[in-house]
Amino acid sequence: MATIININHSTTTVFSTTPQGHDHGLNVDHNPTSAVILIEGVTLIIIFLGALVTNLIAMVTILRDKVLRRKYHNWLILNLIINDLGVTTTSMLFSVISVFDNGNILVNSDVMCRITGTAAAIFFYGNFSTIFFITIDRYLGVVWSMRFPPSKNRTIGFIFICWVMAILYAMPPLFKLLSDYKFHPDNYHCTPVWEACLFYSICLAVIFGVIVPVMMICYTGVVWTLRRQELLLRSFAKENWSATPNGVSTVSSGKVHIPADNQSDPDTQKETSIDTVIKLSDILVADDHYPSIDTASKTSNSGTLKMQENEDGEKEREKVRKSTRNEKKRKRENPRMTQNNVRANKRVALTGILLVMTIVVCWAPYFIVHSCFIPIDSDHWMGVATMWLSYANSMFDPLIYTCMNRQVRARYRALFSWCPGISCRSVRTGSKTPTPWTSTLRITTPSQPSPRTTTL
Repeated sequence: MATIININHSTTTVFSTTPQGHDHGLNVDHNPTSAVILIEGVTLIIIFLGALVTNLIAMVTILRDKVLRRKYHNWLILNLIINDLGVTTTSMLFSVISVFDNGNILVNSDVMCRITGTAAAIFFYGNFSTIFFITIDRYLGVVWSMRFPPSKNRTIGFIFICWVMAILYAMPPLFKLLSDYKFHPDNYHCTPVWEACLFYSICLAVIFGVIVPVMMICYTGVVWTLRRQELLLRSFAKENWSATPNGVSTVSSGKVHIPADNQSDPDTQKETSIDTVIKLSDILVADDHYPSIDTASKTSNSGTLKMQENEDGEKEREKVRKSTRNEKKRKRENPRMTQNNVRANKRVALTGILLVMTIVVCWAPYFIVHSCFIPIDSDHWMGVATMWLSYANSMFDPLIYTCMNRQVRARYRALFSWCPGISCRSVRTGSKTPTPWTSTLRITTPSQPSPRTTTL
């Protein structure tokens, strides 16, 4: 039974004796009025509904789409969504109830307090662990893509370790080892008591001393690798622009002759026209490219000119062969290094960085206010504000993932195409358009004549 005693209308002390004989002495540093309850309740309900709706929509979108569902990285995103939903439906839901009943349900039921506290601890630490392994997965996928390619076993192993770490974090207070679960009026939910400094010291050391620094180091390596790939692509593009296309022979009349075997390519033929994309790095300059020489000069200097012509032609061919070898070497060393992949990796890396920044910004004030080592005289409003900000992290995670993923945005448009003002646009995949780093010369010619000759 709970007895509420008001002292000078400033402090409310709640004493509760549960059937198990545990005594809860909790000081509430405010006398809640209807206005305070309304403000706290409305703001928390908005956060609760936002987190619930956004996470459910994101989960349904991934599970319904075969392409999204088969990507191993999205399995980690699904695990993150599950943890956010766990925080929403356990800790946040009972906080909403506690705002309006002043925590009577959790104060009077020690079992309910332990259940909700344990669930909140598991899902909270599972959230941190999942973002940590999302970071590791991105690091391996970008920096060590050839040595550690994405695999089903690796993703399942990451998810399994996430849950093991979360359960290990939540178990000690459940069995009253190092700490205990109690209702905190400033947070409106049950958490491990903050007075157990040893338990929180271990947790803070693991989270902010190991997990967060490792994530920062990993994304630093990812950004550095992507930057290096961009610079390499730019240098490769400059080299390509300085060469000439393969399969094209230039003549003195200023025309380009394209061999007949190129026009039989089924990938480049159209009904009325053919777009021939010729790589500038593969051209071989024909011998008859040089201008004609007067007959008298040819008679007197034929030996010298022929030798010079052969030398120049050999230099050009050697230059092309060297460029081709370098290109093959780059492709062999970096087979995935294309601009599309770099852009995709940048978007995924930026998504991970935003997730890391969001969880740190949302939860750091909560830990600082309740820290055993920092003497902060926090009032009720500060405790509520930091707790609400921590809850908002469950709403921000799916929003970040949605905004940074083009495929998910397209699925959202298809899902809400019935709403006025929202059009369903299909996602184009497998585009064959030339990319900026592959320097190309596009020549449009009729499909019938052979051989094809195009005037430059």
